[in-house]
Amino acid sequence: MEKYILRSLNLTPEDVESIVPISSKNGHSDYLITLKIKDHFCPKCGCLTNRVKDYRIQKVKAKIFNDGSTTVFYKSRRYVCKECGKAFKERTTLIGDKKTISQNTAASILEDLKPYNSTFSSVARKYNVSVTSVMNLFDGHVQIPPGTVSEIMCWDEFYFSRHRKNKYAFIMLNFKNKAIIDILESRRTQFLSDYFFQISTNLRNRVKIIIIDMNSTYRDIAHAFFKNATVCVDSFHVSQYFNDALNRIRKKVMNRYTKDKRSIEYRLLKQRRKLLFKRYSQLEYAEPRYDHVMKYHITEREIVKTILNIDSNLKKAYELKEQYFDFNQITEETYTGRLYKEKELDRLILNCIESGIIQMVKCGKTLNEWKTEILNSFIWVDGKRVSNGPVEGKNSYIKKILFNANGFVNFERARNKIMYSQNHSQRYSPNKKQRVIKRKGKPRGKYKKSN
Repeated sequence: MEKYILRSLNLTPEDVESIVPISSKNGHSDYLITLKIKDHFCPKCGCLTNRVKDYRIQKVKAKIFNDGSTTVFYKSRRYVCKECGKAFKERTTLIGDKKTISQNTAASILEDLKPYNSTFSSVARKYNVSVTSVMNLFDGHVQIPPGTVSEIMCWDEFYFSRHRKNKYAFIMLNFKNKAIIDILESRRTQFLSDYFFQISTNLRNRVKIIIIDMNSTYRDIAHAFFKNATVCVDSFHVSQYFNDALNRIRKKVMNRYTKDKRSIEYRLLKQRRKLLFKRYSQLEYAEPRYDHVMKYHITEREIVKTILNIDSNLKKAYELKEQYFDFNQITEETYTGRLYKEKELDRLILNCIESGIIQMVKCGKTLNEWKTEILNSFIWVDGKRVSNGPVEGKNSYIKKILFNANGFVNFERARNKIMYSQNHSQRYSPNKKQRVIKRKGKPRGKYKKSN
């Protein structure tokens, strides 16, 4: 038992003078550890001394067993200098200065905070320490500096908190190794300009490709600070834009049948809407299945044809959506060149505008506005087409981190937690950082002690 305790506390038998079992109130066996007297140098005058001044019993926050039944107490010793009279604590690897958490336990806490689904509260309960102690330990040892801009970057934003002035945070990601470069607390133009201005021109000139969504702010920033970079629009966001336009038309048609919600038209538009957003080539056409709306066996393609026959505008919008997906879904082997794709895109823009449907006209104008960036997106790196897929995947984990923590008030702590969790190569610092992450609260007002 004693050997196991020493190994858990990173001690050797040569360091320990005694380990005495003591009884506790809950009936479990606790232990009192006393270290051997050693020569120490006075921190004030540097003289060597081994004179003991007094002792103090400290509770060591270390989880020896999983059930947390055993508590270790440390008989802390204070030395006094023979020359100058300075009193100081003995130095030991058991606990640090002004700490009651053992170094092994501190390392285990920091390791357990690595997974995305771990929270400060869950780790605090596991090691029987306070949440504040875990947060202070994390703030002191996990302070992640910004990464270096990469040749291919993904830019995006995620919703951080409704209680902050800047509700959306900005994220940069390395497309190749999927590592987060940095997270900024705002996506506003002035904030991004100040940030990128601090990066040297040589580093910015090395960037070759920047993938964004259809955000004009990101495009302007990219052109202003990254002169050699090709700006690409993520094709998923363009596809989503067409699906949203088609959905608005579907709702408009469906609202004409709200007076009779039992009608086949209303029920098809309401209950079979998902079929409209699937590729026509992916719809089932060989094996009819019983449909509860139509009341007979029918294939998915026949259902879609029935829905499209309800309204001519809906049918035209669906055809334009399919035309864009045919334009976008292409492999590196079947890519015929930028000139051919540009002509294909021009035909799609013209068809959208000539349709006369308000939602599709807007799609056509959007395609025309982002024409260059859309054509730039037909670039393949290591067999993969450039997109914001990697950063969207990170955003899904970020949402889980924020949800599990019930939100973060301290943005710097949230940034460190996200980057520490999502960058697999990121490690904590063994030495405590001097920079303070914890925010200063308001000073306590005057109060009267109750008798």
